[in-house]
Amino acid sequence: MAGSAPRIHHLDALRCFCMLFGLLLHGATIGHNPLFHAVKVTSEHFRMPTFFLISGFFTAMVCSRSDVRAFLVNRGRLILVPFLAGVLLLNPGTNWLIQLYHGGGESLVDYVSGGWRLPLPGPTVWHLHLWFLIALFVYAMLTPLLLDVAGSPAVERLVAGLGDRAPWAVLLVMTLLVAVAVIVLRGVADQLVLPALPLRAQFLVQATFAYFAYFVAGLFAFRHRMLFDAMHRLFWIGLILFGGAYLLHPLFGPALPRGLERMTYWLARAGFIFLIVCSLLAIARRLVTKGSPLLSRLTDGVYSFYIFHFLVIYMIANLLRPFIDNLYLTYAVILIVGYPLLFLIHERIIAKSAILTLLFNGKWVARRAQPA
Repeated sequence: MAGSAPRIHHLDALRCFCMLFGLLLHGATIGHNPLFHAVKVTSEHFRMPTFFLISGFFTAMVCSRSDVRAFLVNRGRLILVPFLAGVLLLNPGTNWLIQLYHGGGESLVDYVSGGWRLPLPGPTVWHLHLWFLIALFVYAMLTPLLLDVAGSPAVERLVAGLGDRAPWAVLLVMTLLVAVAVIVLRGVADQLVLPALPLRAQFLVQATFAYFAYFVAGLFAFRHRMLFDAMHRLFWIGLILFGGAYLLHPLFGPALPRGLERMTYWLARAGFIFLIVCSLLAIARRLVTKGSPLLSRLTDGVYSFYIFHFLVIYMIANLLRPFIDNLYLTYAVILIVGYPLLFLIHERIIAKSAILTLLFNGKWVARRAQPA
């Protein structure tokens, strides 16, 4: 697919869906109940793997259209500038609101004066939801090399050999390769890398290793159209086999040696997740056949939406706390108010300012010529 120019609308739509789901997920951090647990478990099984697989496809597309230096500069601006802006300008206030809502009681003055160093309640961590930008930046830096590998004669021969197989067989091979890659990467991270790192850096590195296989799958799908088409498939037998092994693992896993238990667990889980992602790709391609004003609006504003959504969640939650003592009702208000409010923030504030667009979207906005 290298060099293809048109927008691929179903990938845009699915990526937007994954980012919009972030409000449901992080809104559920206001407390604990069966609904919030179900949202968390659902997210774990599709959201970030889908996002990174699609990001791998689009990152490869951008890289294929420019020289390496221009690509790396572009990715640095689009990824690192919003990350730094979010970490420095939004996350301190968000973390203060989080601990305040969860009963920390730190005033803003006390928090800024050093209270942030204390163990505080709630999901407070310096990077919050913006960790994905660090992983995405690392993947982007590796993309030129990965594209060379994907286009190498050895890989071309392997893919050509798969072309003689049935589509379900191609997808099964891809599923196994992704699952094995997940196992290897997690093993390297857990055994060799994480023990040497400070605690504050461990999650970022662990997450970067954990999702790399999905990003690479998306990159290979861009380079090889046959793989792209094979991934757009509802593979029911595979879902049943991998999903069944994943579901039944707690019954037989504990009897296995520790190393084998971990390998079989991640083989079943990663394979099941990859097939869920492929199912979502198939559904999205069937449902989204062309662009629309709504999709354009979502695509344009979803980056701002995601950067700001954790802050908005806890602004709303703290405002409601004196009046509402029901988690389900608070969550409903967060969703009802949060979705339109976040897009209004983008359209009425971020998009109208060249500086804010650069800081929170990483995009240069050309100045309009002044009338004579």
